[in-house]
Parts: sequence; structure tokens; C-alpha cells
Amino acid sequence: MAVTKTVEDAIASVKKIMPGEVVVVEYTSLAPVHLAVSVPLLSLGRDVHVIVNDIFDQLHVVRSHLSIMGIDTEWMDEMPVVKFGGVLQTGKVIKRISVLKAASVWHEEYKEALREFRGQKLVVTLGLEKLINIKKELPASSVCRMCIASAMGEEDTITIAFVNRDMLPESVLEDIRELASRVLELEFEKGKLSLRVVKSLDLRNTGAEFSVDASELVRHLNNMGKG
Repeated sequence: MAVTKTVEDAIASVKKIMPGEVVVVEYTSLAPVHLAVSVPLLSLGRDVHVIVNDIFDQLHVVRSHLSIMGIDTEWMDEMPVVKFGGVLQTGKVIKRISVLKAASVWHEEYKEALREFRGQKLVVTLGLEKLINIKKELPASSVCRMCIASAMGEEDTITIAFVNRDMLPESVLEDIRELASRVLELEFEKGKLSLRVVKSLDLRNTGAEFSVDASELVRHLNNMGKG
């Protein structure tokens, strides 16, 4: 049975993720992932750089869904964004990376973009499954290592990647799961966002579940927009 937590509890859980970790959050096409993404984006204080890897305008989708719900999203305007493909301006784009270039070239450009930020970083990756499906000439494991696992073990970086499991075959998902230090499954049922821990380096957490009332999260986001 999932344990119900407050939004504050959920934010506190993000703060417990250790530097060097790669966390994968799997979701389905029908889940309100725009609400789940907002939790890590809002979780850390000013002493941590929050950076978004926006693959093929997925951040625009997240922001649009929040806006349509009536949630103020102006807080995203100054959020540093590294864009992989896509054409829409969402957030403060610090680097545009053409995925048509050789993989080694755009990977080095990506690493250079992150090096501009000194100190602790939280990197939130959106749309990884879309890049995997586009770059079919590369093994999925290579794409994952370039976009989410290159910072694994780094003392100044936490990576959280949201992956739509409906868009990838099971063999590719297993490849991604192997790289991650934590794997969470996101579900939406009876008005609650639920997370189940299917992998954790802390073996005591494996199998744990917790849920957050979606309406409470919406109220939290609305209050933040007014603040």
C-alpha cells in the first residue's frame, strides 16, 4: 500500500537524492507528468543550479499543460535550458545542440554547457525516449550515457530523467534501468500521483511506494505563482 505524503514531503524526498546519482522516473502517456516534473524543478534552493535538458520541445509541452490548468509558469522563464533539437523557446536557453551532428560532437557541447555552472547542479532531462527513437543509428545505451549517465558519480551533479515507457520497447527500458541508481514508476489513480521504487542502491527502499494528492500539488503550484 502506498503511503500518502504531503507536497512538502515529496520535495524533501528529492533533497535526499545524493550527488552523482542518476534517477529515472518512468511514466505513461496518460499520466500527468507535468505535475510530477514540477516537484524536482521546485525542490532545491538557490544554492543549487536547476538545469533542464529539453529534448524536442518537451519542456514546452510540460509548461503548456500547467498553463492550461491555470497555473502560473513565469518561474520557468529564467530556468537554464539545454535544448536538444526542437524550435520552441521555453525557459532561458543557454545552449542549442543539433542532434544531426556526430554524437561525439554534440555530447562534448553538452558537457561544456554544464561546465559553465560551478557548484551543485540538478539536471532534469525531458524527452529522452524521443531522442532514442530518432537516433536509431546509435544503440539506446549510447544515447542514455550521453544524456543522463555522463554525470554519474560526479560529486556536483544529480540527474533526474523522465522517460515515457509507452514509447520504448522493454529491452531499451532495461538498458536505461541498468544505468540508473534509482528507478521510480509513476502512476496516476484516484486523484493521486504515486511513485513506486523498483530500484535503489539503498536496498531498504526497493518496493516502497508513496503518493501525493494531485489537487494538493496543484494548489502548491498556484501558491508559488502568487508568491
